[in-house]
Amino acid sequence: MDAEFAARQERNPLLDAAGWQMFRFLHQHPRAPRWNYQVGDRLRAEDLPALHSYRERVRQERPCWQASPPDWLLAWIERLEPQVPLWRERLPVGFNLRRDWVHIPTTCREDIASRLERLVPQDADLARLIVYETNGTSTGHALDVPNHPAAVALNHPLLEFALAHQAVRPRLDARHVACINVGAEARTVTFANVFAAWGNAGFAKVNLHEASWTRDQARRFFTEVQPEFLTGDPVAFATYADWAIDYRPKAMVSTATRLSAELKQELQARYGCPVIDFYSTTETGPIAYAGLSDDGFSLLPPDLYLESLDADGFPVAPGELGEITVSGGHNPYLPLLRYRTGDHARLEPAGNADDPAPRLLDLHARAPVLFRALSGAPVHPLDIAYVLRTQVWVQHELLQRVDGSLRLTIRPGLATRIDRQALEDGFDTLFGKQPLEIIEDPQLGSDRPGGKVVAYRSEISPGSGAGSRGAWTQGGCT
Repeated sequence: MDAEFAARQERNPLLDAAGWQMFRFLHQHPRAPRWNYQVGDRLRAEDLPALHSYRERVRQERPCWQASPPDWLLAWIERLEPQVPLWRERLPVGFNLRRDWVHIPTTCREDIASRLERLVPQDADLARLIVYETNGTSTGHALDVPNHPAAVALNHPLLEFALAHQAVRPRLDARHVACINVGAEARTVTFANVFAAWGNAGFAKVNLHEASWTRDQARRFFTEVQPEFLTGDPVAFATYADWAIDYRPKAMVSTATRLSAELKQELQARYGCPVIDFYSTTETGPIAYAGLSDDGFSLLPPDLYLESLDADGFPVAPGELGEITVSGGHNPYLPLLRYRTGDHARLEPAGNADDPAPRLLDLHARAPVLFRALSGAPVHPLDIAYVLRTQVWVQHELLQRVDGSLRLTIRPGLATRIDRQALEDGFDTLFGKQPLEIIEDPQLGSDRPGGKVVAYRSEISPGSGAGSRGAWTQGGCT
């Protein structure tokens, strides 16, 4: 046991006896799914003061409307500019940040995908570097996003604030399972963990798929483990309801893709808890949140500056539709300067009755897309992303036609070859023997603003196919 405990502390340095007991409770639970992955929070004691300070800052310092960049942001840029090669190229000597702000060239996913080494500060200590993979669900770019464990831990207070806004105050200690993240994919990682940022409270990522466990196991696991709240994407929450899992958490937090009003209300009515829509990206971290009765998404982090821009990179008038663009953040390996998210909304200066922070209205974020296998079974875009990840590629675009046939356009990485047979085998596993056309286009996205393409498209109507469920694609963007 001592050896196992010590080994676990390599991944969870602040693990104590109570946290170890919680970890073993989850990991060895008789109704647990097949765990296939190991992770740890990597948080150290020296990281905690900054975490506690940020938690207090989030509570006390709500974002406010700024028509021009705030002083803290300009000072932050001036400090980092000598260390960020791409900034040095785009901010010539003598450039006046405040006066000429709107003329600063924007950045986008193409910069991260193709020029990441020019965005990481040259003086950054990479000893604790961790990397998150994104799957290109909005612009078609697959990204490797660097981050730091202490910076990732700062996202916890943002989630806590969004929960508290709905009067949800979860028990965050080693005697309770704080959260279960729910997936519904043919293939994904599943693991148990504890978070030192939450007093070594339990956490698990599970997959509602027959390959992981039976429906009866899943129902009993949730009932016996009793997580304080759940996170997941809209497809996962629709599957949670379809599996007739009756466990009622204190809250459900939807992430990754846009949650429809219909599914939100359905979940609220069925489980009797607040359903919070969380707007976040891997590159930026959490940006905004919306409860059931909220009018729009209230901005969350005090260290992000948001603009809403037109296609040429100039701010639109307050309340007009534009592309959400972000500067700042707390990721030491990926400072953001006018980063275009690919999502659109109306940036409203005024808050609502419960939160004075500015809001994003009519958010046009990433929506779930329906794909169907030859058998009629649903295919999740994240499962497609796993197949694509076997190749070295920069960007992709996938279309499924009404007849089920598939057209994949892919932009290969530099000096790389696409293994067409591997792609065909992977798609056959997911879709069956559906016709697949593979097009290699080195210029994919070059003729579109910011290099953005529509990564996943389907001509199949939401109601078609065996076992279809309207909640799968309700509220999709047009």
